[in-house]
Amino acid sequence: MIRKVIFLDKVRVNSKDKLDWSYLLLLSTAYLSSSINMQGIQALMPFIQNDFSISRSQAGLYSSAFFITATAVAIFSGSFVDKIGAKGGMLIGVFSVGGFMFFHGFAPVYPALLLLALIAGLGFSIITPSVNKAVIESSSSDNKALSMGIMQSGGGIGSFAGASLLPLLAAAWSWRLAIMLSGLFAVIVGIFIKFKLPDRETDGQNIFTREDKFSIKLKQLLGNRSLMLVCLLGIVFGSSIGSIPAHYTLYLTLDLDFSPPLAGLMLGFLQIGGIFGRPFWGWLSDTFHQTNRRKTFLWLTLTITVTGLIYSFLVWQLAEMTVIVLLMSFILGTVAMGWMGLFFTVVGERSEPGMTGIATGLSLIFIRIGVMVSPPVFGLIADIFDNYNYSWLAIALFTLLAGGLFYWLEGDNQKRERFDRMT
Repeated sequence: MIRKVIFLDKVRVNSKDKLDWSYLLLLSTAYLSSSINMQGIQALMPFIQNDFSISRSQAGLYSSAFFITATAVAIFSGSFVDKIGAKGGMLIGVFSVGGFMFFHGFAPVYPALLLLALIAGLGFSIITPSVNKAVIESSSSDNKALSMGIMQSGGGIGSFAGASLLPLLAAAWSWRLAIMLSGLFAVIVGIFIKFKLPDRETDGQNIFTREDKFSIKLKQLLGNRSLMLVCLLGIVFGSSIGSIPAHYTLYLTLDLDFSPPLAGLMLGFLQIGGIFGRPFWGWLSDTFHQTNRRKTFLWLTLTITVTGLIYSFLVWQLAEMTVIVLLMSFILGTVAMGWMGLFFTVVGERSEPGMTGIATGLSLIFIRIGVMVSPPVFGLIADIFDNYNYSWLAIALFTLLAGGLFYWLEGDNQKRERFDRMT
């Protein structure tokens, strides 16, 4: 009997060494359906701005409204996912996002749109902990970041589809019909997940039971210095992923005089860059940097900084060269939108077994602080100077300062951990 158990354990470990493409792709559909709605409505902002006669900073409030509720309940959503399982969490999240985005099409005034965004954010809050938990607990350490990046690429595909297709639908019919169709698509994906995604038991033993107090889990996470440093870095990454997609079409239409459909296509290329970046940064960390996450984060923050400076000082001068702007959109997406797979892998690695969901929820609070605060600030700077050049400069400098601080503190923390092990 003992030999049989050992053999089964070896088979289980070996099965995790290989990428489970079918399972990862199924998981990615949950991200795809939510992203096609979230990024799609951001691509529709020029239409919405014209319909409701709102300013750039007011337009930035939509992302803040969507993520304020998602942030408020993030850690509770993560704890909930640890109890009900990844598949159950995905179903609740996808159906909620799809249903409430459908009702966006009936909003009579802009405040009603913001109210619906608040409600949709509740459903969105449960999707990320669900899919991250599924990947962390079904992948080996050698390909964990790559597996997470592949799964997260579904979000990039959905973002590209929403950014490129929804403005075309809005131009042909209306932005209301476009977002209603997007919401219905999410509902259909939820039905697909219900019947096609297999239920999987976690390979590891959960050190917590359902009766363990939430406060005990939270206290342990907050006392994890290594995890908290990564969470703080999430504010920087959240600022990029919050402000850039929220304003990108407005930047292209107002500063570079692009048409709304062409601006939506550019936003689509931004998302294609994010699709490429998610597995790329995971592969770079797993293989080239040999799971040295600190080094990969350094390269990531430096490239975000350099790209932001290029947008501040150079891109606006090349507006007539559409191909160059398309290329820069792809590069910007690779660095500013491609970090999520790597980030959530590190969060999972630095949390205790069975606590991936709640750890993800905690990290999302920090990410969404950046997501909520940055869009109106990014837009306010543009309103003050009547262009987005200084907005790009602000995000580049913020990333450089915060990324450098993380690199220094993380190095100090690693030295302390090595000293503790020696003693």
